[in-house]
Amino acid sequence: MFITVTANPMVEHFFPVDDLAAGGRHRPDKAWTFATGKGLNVARALKDLREDVVAVLAVGGRRGREIVERVECEGIRSRVVPVRGENRAGATIFAEGQHTTVYGPGPSLDDGDVEAIVANVRSLLPARCLVLSGSVNHPLLYPRLASLGVPMALDFCHPCLEECLKLGNVLVAKPNRREVGFLFGDDDPQRGAARLHDGGARWAIVTDGAEPAVFQSGDLARRVFPPPIARRVHPIGSGDALLAGLLHAMPRGPEAAVAFAMACGAHNASRPEVAKLDPGACEALAKTVVIEALES
Repeated sequence: MFITVTANPMVEHFFPVDDLAAGGRHRPDKAWTFATGKGLNVARALKDLREDVVAVLAVGGRRGREIVERVECEGIRSRVVPVRGENRAGATIFAEGQHTTVYGPGPSLDDGDVEAIVANVRSLLPARCLVLSGSVNHPLLYPRLASLGVPMALDFCHPCLEECLKLGNVLVAKPNRREVGFLFGDDDPQRGAARLHDGGARWAIVTDGAEPAVFQSGDLARRVFPPPIARRVHPIGSGDALLAGLLHAMPRGPEAAVAFAMACGAHNASRPEVAKLDPGACEALAKTVVIEALES
């Protein structure tokens, strides 16, 4: 079983707008609304890949209730942790692969919330992997979860990342290039992947949107090119779909797994939904992924 933790989920609205202009009035003929947040997105993608997964969600207020309802309607198994305050609302406006996002504030977690989240995760153990991903506003939550001794996947941008690498059994670390720059003061993907690997991650991958990613496992270092897709809709959830694909395909070995992961990320970018995967389409795309050797 996989467990994902989403400490800051939200209700996110998506609008396709071809001619976005400040001060204008836009009336798109389509719109979508999803419960999102990186850990929840990973759970959705893992479910589509037919994995056993439970999403632990910190929810509060009216939007928290809506998040729970939407997750239940999708059939995603969840464990709800009530918190004070109101969950976030967000909006993404997109056209031809370009997007603009506006994300509101979420509730601030206190020490009691951290204890409740940790207790809920502990009650679900053992697990194949604990996924810690997305924004968090309490510095102790992720280190406390990392101390549980569960194999982990890390995908967040917070100074505690290096502490979590030292604390636990990290199967995968997957920040993007911008996050590597924030964490290490150097946004070079290859040096970032090496630092994550040397810091304790068994597999490290640094993504860069539609540009090639850098992957490292032991002495194996690779540049991995996203597969071509006919149309890029928006990238929201692509990194989460990629992480889900990598965890799902780990038994195949490093190169096959990272090829499938890149395919999952690209597939997500080709559709308006968030981290909704067609496994057959992802398998087909994986065959077109190009992988180049790098000096580790």
